[in-house]
Amino acid sequence: MKYAAIFMAVLVAVGLMLGVYTYANAHLTAAAVSMNAAQGFEKPEDFAALQNAMDHNALLGTAYADSLPGSSLDYVFETYTFRLRNGGLIGAEMVEIEPIPLEGDVLSYTTLDTAQVNANLTVPARKERDAWCVVVHSANQDELLRRQRKFRVTYYMWGMAKTMTVSYQ
Repeated sequence: MKYAAIFMAVLVAVGLMLGVYTYANAHLTAAAVSMNAAQGFEKPEDFAALQNAMDHNALLGTAYADSLPGSSLDYVFETYTFRLRNGGLIGAEMVEIEPIPLEGDVLSYTTLDTAQVNANLTVPARKERDAWCVVVHSANQDELLRRQRKFRVTYYMWGMAKTMTVSYQ
């Protein structure tokens, strides 16, 4: 009986340590990797698809304006690359990277692939992956403001929403 009690106490202690470790590491880390800018006229198909989606209230992303007026010459596509790392034992689901909007921003969306809009972005346990946030803004937006952009990363672990802010400089 004495050995069974010791065995059970050790088992409970190991279970508690595993639970504390899992809870303590249940978060993502994000690091800014790079930024690429492309003039709107370099992506006419993407611009036309986004303009059509905004006109029909079907945008898969976040709109900061009611419409996308004008031509592709009036806009810039900036693609920010982030490295997301999950050091915990629980996967992070529904990850979304969204800029804190600046004046002149029109829309943004998170993607796993620069050609894929709003894919279901997950970061499995003990893994890392790259994700992209595409921001479309007015071509005459101040470049200094764009270089000091902040992003809000939202994700779910254990069904609870978590948020962090990442600076890109």
